[in-house]
Amino acid sequence: MAEVRPDVLQALRACRLWRGASDASVRRLAECATVADAPRGTQLAAEGDPAERFAVLVSGKARVFHMAADGRRITFETMEAGDAVLAVAALSGGRYPAYVEVVTPATVAWLPRECLFELIESEPAVAHSIVANLAQRVVNFTSVVQTLALDVPQRLARYLFQRALSSGAAVAAGLKIDLGMSKTDLAAALGTVPETLSRALAKLRDDGLLDVHGSEVIVHDVGALARLGSGYEE
Repeated sequence: MAEVRPDVLQALRACRLWRGASDASVRRLAECATVADAPRGTQLAAEGDPAERFAVLVSGKARVFHMAADGRRITFETMEAGDAVLAVAALSGGRYPAYVEVVTPATVAWLPRECLFELIESEPAVAHSIVANLAQRVVNFTSVVQTLALDVPQRLARYLFQRALSSGAAVAAGLKIDLGMSKTDLAAALGTVPETLSRALAKLRDDGLLDVHGSEVIVHDVGALARLGSGYEE
């Protein structure tokens, strides 16, 4: 029996893509994995490369993004430990549709696409989990497309409204939220550049919707953020 790193086995067991797979099947995946440590900034895949394998993050975080013609990085999603990366492209057998790079030091378990097909053949019930996970990815990507259809202040309002719902803390002036990432990373997530993000924050502040204190934001009018972030204003 091949030696398997405990952290790799734990990450593969936590992976939602094959939720419900038996311990024996997960161990077989771990035995065929190629494990690599990746310093911050390492590119895991380039847009257009053949999609011959996929990865599971054992530790760290990675960003999936498109590089626009003007140099902007448009972030599609951020992946964390236990997440499967590049699986959709690997299953399709085509080419990677986006770039992937690690944004923190990371450990990555690479798996040939054939391993996933073998898992489905040995445990057909796992296919239900895979279909559900990939369907959720489509829903999430639709939300990204909807967001990119808005202008930058609207995209920012949409993001801040979602943060206010998930982690807002009541204070005398409204709801206090943390941006959740650096302004450079937030700009990339919103498909813009830091300078434009700063102007959008200033506009929302001047309109009386919020105040900015470093990485913290005090939201004064959650309803106005929701209306602006939906693309609808009365």
